[in-house]
Amino acid sequence: MAEVLAVRNELRMQNWMEIIRECQESGLTNKEFCAQRGISEKTFYYWLRKIRGAAVTAMEPQLVRLDEPTNEDTEHMIHIRYGKTELTLPEDVDLKAVTVLLKALRRHD
Repeated sequence: MAEVLAVRNELRMQNWMEIIRECQESGLTNKEFCAQRGISEKTFYYWLRKIRGAAVTAMEPQLVRLDEPTNEDTEHMIHIRYGKTELTLPEDVDLKAVTVLLKALRRHD
């Protein structure tokens, strides 16, 4: 049953993505487009939020485990432990990128 619901939801999402794309390409306001198509504005904006949320979720970075560095590699590395997460990074790593990464990890705690 869960598979059927997942397929149904995916089809709905694809259908609404197409409708929203048509609206954007129509040159009409969202309100005008909905009126012409007989679509509730509330429903239109619900699906717009849902699609945007799915896009943001799909873009979230994910951590991937790499091979353990050798002793030679670790001489010039920075080790960071944050909660249950451990990072080993080159000493010349972009500190702004590390800051963004740590903030993202904090949001997911």
